[in-house]
Amino acid sequence: MIVPPDGLVLGGIAPALTLLVAAATALILGTVRADARQGGAVALLGLAAAAVFAVRNLVDPGAHGATFGVQWVVDGASAGLAVAILVGTFLAVLLSWDAPVARVGDRPEFHPLLLLAATGGIAMVHAGDFVVLLLGLEILSLSVYALSAWRTGVREGEEAGMKYFLLGAFASAILIYGVALTYGATGAFDFASIGAALAAGAPGPLALLGGAFVLVGLGFKVSFAPFHQWAPDVYTGAPTPVTAFMSVVVKVAAFGALLRVASEAWPATVPSLDLMLAILVALTLVVGNLGALLQSGAKRMLGYSAVAHAGYLGLAVLAAGQGLASPTTVVWYLLAYTFMNLGAFAVTHLVMHDDPQGDRIEAWQGLGARKPGLAIAMTLFLFSLAGFPPLAGFFGKALAVRAAFDAGWSSLAVLALLAAVVAVVYYTRFVFAMWFARAPRAIEVAPSDAARWAVGLAAAGTVAMGLFPDVWYALVEGAGAALALVP
Repeated sequence: MIVPPDGLVLGGIAPALTLLVAAATALILGTVRADARQGGAVALLGLAAAAVFAVRNLVDPGAHGATFGVQWVVDGASAGLAVAILVGTFLAVLLSWDAPVARVGDRPEFHPLLLLAATGGIAMVHAGDFVVLLLGLEILSLSVYALSAWRTGVREGEEAGMKYFLLGAFASAILIYGVALTYGATGAFDFASIGAALAAGAPGPLALLGGAFVLVGLGFKVSFAPFHQWAPDVYTGAPTPVTAFMSVVVKVAAFGALLRVASEAWPATVPSLDLMLAILVALTLVVGNLGALLQSGAKRMLGYSAVAHAGYLGLAVLAAGQGLASPTTVVWYLLAYTFMNLGAFAVTHLVMHDDPQGDRIEAWQGLGARKPGLAIAMTLFLFSLAGFPPLAGFFGKALAVRAAFDAGWSSLAVLALLAAVVAVVYYTRFVFAMWFARAPRAIEVAPSDAARWAVGLAAAGTVAMGLFPDVWYALVEGAGAALALVP
């Protein structure tokens, strides 16, 4: 006899269920219709419907709580992260609409895989225990493994897929082993019970080892150094629309899971894990920014940039995990990162125009004269990633640094400020090439209408979050909340 779980609330899982239905519909439609864009249209409709449910979960306090017992948690942070995942997936579908790279959108399974990956990401950010977290992680990972190797017959694409698969499987194994050790030490899978067990007494070596393994496994997904080696190579080898999707959706999902684990499963009585996370954050800030400084290609530079931003997000997670900063800081940063980073990859995709070497800095020279609209958009994205006010990236970095100061990690906060200075150099190098360098040869850039929408929406989101930062912060934090950068 099958017994339904206690406290089943369909509203909490409606976004994930909607994406599953849309994925199945798009796959079935793709087997009977030659035009894969019809699957893309189904994906867009499914994402829009899922976003309606996610926004309802965000704005309606009555929707907050746990379903399936404590396995699926709905609160402001998880609903906000789900919205970020849906926004990133929606923009990625638009970007891939007319993608010429190895006929990205011409196979019927492409859009269903995007939707399944987004479903796994939503499960991760709503996870209330390690079982749901691992289930979401594997749904996300298996889909992205296939997407990253989409360019069959292309050496770089096959290398990207194989490298991501092997390293990802290894990281998943470490994570699962850490979960097993944590269960052995606490007798629980759900985060609240694990936190209560660790707070009740001094954590033993088994719990500390399990927590360290969990941190390593999630550190791979968020691209913490030294577990970041996959990111620049996979970002370069995968089709650019897939790279854009990976760069935001995987990061949002992984940081959502890490935020939940750090704030609920690791109480303030486990300083060893906080110290380990702080070391990873410091190393990530240094490696990410110095690595990006040495790159001459936009995709690889943005890959190391993603590593650097993982360091800033790690600052906010570290403070939130100690209960000394609001989780809303992480959620705010991740939505801002979704707009500006996916927008940067969108413009890169248009500039490359099916040329694997088309992202090198020479291809950007004179773009301001040839395509001023694209150049303006890319300038906005790069300035936001660098942290220039009043764009979204400035407030994201400012919130993270402020959280680190409040939590007592002053040395990390200072390091983050110094790293921001280095970031200005490698971002503005491409801005200079677009506006002040003469193009050695004319490179045709002909964006489709769907791609223009993707770039325009990403640019609008980047500017809007910078000009009106309180709006998103108040939605996630609750009515009456306001973003504050000063006491």
